[in-house]
Amino acid sequence: MEKGCGYKILLIFLSFFFLYSCSPTKYVSEKEYLLNKVTIKTDSKEIKKSDIKKNIRQKPNTRILGVARFHLGVYNLSGKNEKKRFNKWLRTIGEAPVVYSDFLTDRSVAQIKLFLNNKGYYNAEVLDTVYFKKRKAYVEYNIFPGKVTTIEDFTFTDTHNYVSNELSDTARLMREVLQDSFRTKIRPEAPLDIELLETERERITRMLREIGYFNFSKNFIQFYADTTTANQPDKARLLLSIVSNPTDTTAYHKFRIEKININFDYDPLVFLSGTDSCYTATIERNYGILYRDKLKVKPKLIIETIQFREGELYNVQKVVDSYSRLQALNLFKFINIVFREKPTAGKEKILVCDIQLTPMKRQSYNIFLEGTHNSGNIGVGGNLTYNHRNLFKSGENLTLSVWGALKKEQFNENKIFSTKELGVEMRLVTPQFWMPVFRLHDFRRNFAPKTSVSLSFSYEHTPFYDRRIASAKFGYLWRKADKKWRYNFDLIDLNYVMMQNVDSAFIAGLKNKYVKSAYTSHLILSANFSAVYTDQQLNGQSSFNYFRGNLETSGNFLWAIDKVFNIPRVEKNDERYYEMLGVQYAQYIKADGEYRFNHYLNRANTIVYRLFLGCGYPYGNMKVLPFEEAFYGGGANGIRAWQARTLGPGSYVAEDNYPNNVGDFKLEANIEYRFKLFWLLEGALFLDAGNIWNITKYENRRGTVLGGDFLRQIALGTGPGLRVDANFFLLRFDWGIKMRDPAKPQGQRFVLFDNGKWIKHTVFNIAIGYPF
Repeated sequence: MEKGCGYKILLIFLSFFFLYSCSPTKYVSEKEYLLNKVTIKTDSKEIKKSDIKKNIRQKPNTRILGVARFHLGVYNLSGKNEKKRFNKWLRTIGEAPVVYSDFLTDRSVAQIKLFLNNKGYYNAEVLDTVYFKKRKAYVEYNIFPGKVTTIEDFTFTDTHNYVSNELSDTARLMREVLQDSFRTKIRPEAPLDIELLETERERITRMLREIGYFNFSKNFIQFYADTTTANQPDKARLLLSIVSNPTDTTAYHKFRIEKININFDYDPLVFLSGTDSCYTATIERNYGILYRDKLKVKPKLIIETIQFREGELYNVQKVVDSYSRLQALNLFKFINIVFREKPTAGKEKILVCDIQLTPMKRQSYNIFLEGTHNSGNIGVGGNLTYNHRNLFKSGENLTLSVWGALKKEQFNENKIFSTKELGVEMRLVTPQFWMPVFRLHDFRRNFAPKTSVSLSFSYEHTPFYDRRIASAKFGYLWRKADKKWRYNFDLIDLNYVMMQNVDSAFIAGLKNKYVKSAYTSHLILSANFSAVYTDQQLNGQSSFNYFRGNLETSGNFLWAIDKVFNIPRVEKNDERYYEMLGVQYAQYIKADGEYRFNHYLNRANTIVYRLFLGCGYPYGNMKVLPFEEAFYGGGANGIRAWQARTLGPGSYVAEDNYPNNVGDFKLEANIEYRFKLFWLLEGALFLDAGNIWNITKYENRRGTVLGGDFLRQIALGTGPGLRVDANFFLLRFDWGIKMRDPAKPQGQRFVLFDNGKWIKHTVFNIAIGYPF
């Protein structure tokens, strides 16, 4: 049944893919030409073709895999009658043919030349050549940049020039610029690049606005490049100067913050109508407080979140940090910080700050239902979540979740058993930093730490065993103001795993002690630190990086207690170990890291690269990693040509009745090419590689231990994918096809064209969300 479904999806996918075979010039008139190809040629290694492409004003229709004009093919499927709804829909989701334009080609030449001039290539020459063939146009841009003009020396206008002209304000500001000049990025021999000069203007403007110059603008900074007095050709002497008489007479004056007002229930319609008498005004720590009805948030929380204070000089960085901190509270749907100049008789300039906050709903409920289908294993699950964003009026975020699932799982090809799961979790995240011994004022101010506490209990029932897991966590979360780095430190992570009603026949069927250890009761008391970095821009169409690193250690604290108090070990099943709460506790160290690069090609094409590396080492009180902490291969988010926990370790061929393979070491790499199709549909082609291994001496299965031949045990899988992107969720279909199976004998591991039998070894996955 699942194979037939896979065939149908593949046929649909291929049908969509070959739509581009329709005549691409169907809607191009006889006197027009379809822009078929644009080529850039240059003999300069310093000029990036990707930068040149950004300046081309007319580009061909979007292609998939660099060949298929799929979106143009969809557009061409529409009929001549533009009034028909179906034809309108096809043209909306498709892409109209790009008709060659002489005007836009000339504009592109001018734009490329301007770009090169701004990069310092003042003698650049750009030539275009156009070929026409079978109603198609081919445009070629030949770029001859010439020699780049570089900076011979860089200086600043002497402050004495301003003093002699009685421009004391300008001279004072220029001294501030000179004191910070060691931070400049402009260096001799650097190209005379307009972008570099603009960066310097922004740097100086930012610096001045951080020390009180509220009204200063980068337009007051000027550069003068002189090539006539330089000692060599293609050299320029660069001078930075400040405008002597700014249009804004306060631009060269520092401003001090006199008063800060906070409106907790800001409504622009109320203020515009002049009916703000419904507000109540009060004073808290010299801050003006304005609210309606009653205060929903304690003023202390907002006052501590704001990074600037009364009496301080204006600092734009502190304003930006305040925005970031207020947004991180997740209490307000609208945040605005406004500064007003207050007229004064003296020379000192005064600002009044109004912080406008519009609260969002404090309570919400979410119900999520999902169905799963993974290699014949089907299931249904649900999750009910209640969220309160401001439990005690200090930004405490309380989440209560209840979930359950029913699954039909298949193994040994003939047997099916049912699995039931039920769980509940309570999590509280508060902006209060619960560390009473260490105050760490600067850390609180710069990183906005939060405290997280969670309790959970889950129950899993199968015909072979019942598993109960009670968990408790206490830790901290924080992030830098630039939002690129996020950190999490779980000081206490307790998991108490209770195995009950374990079928003795099932355990006897497991031939390996390593696997049997997964079905014993145990306790995990660990500490965990993780860091996440991403430079992804919200709503931005550009490439970005993602990195996540994690370090975890467990059991050392409990082991130290046993040693200090000389607690005897328990002897059971020919093993000696310590217990806590009546069960054996785990002792291990574990680290893993994941890196992704999303390479944005154009609006319809993206390539995602991923690398994962993880290793866990058990020692002391437990000879293997706990089942919950071990690595596994395969599944909808890993190497998709294998079912979850059926790959590896190494070249091992599973002999147990119940495939549940896990390991201590994991290496995985993925490449996925994603392309937009039409409407809500996206396509994908993927290549997955990797495996898991064991490193413990406790392992006694052949081919499972990590060794020098690990590259020969790498599994390869590939296949196509189809996704339905409905914005609020993404439904994913992936057809995983085995290419290289390490469980096969040497010389027989390449199974992609296994005498026509390869189709039996494919895996069809249905999942929610992207795999990575």
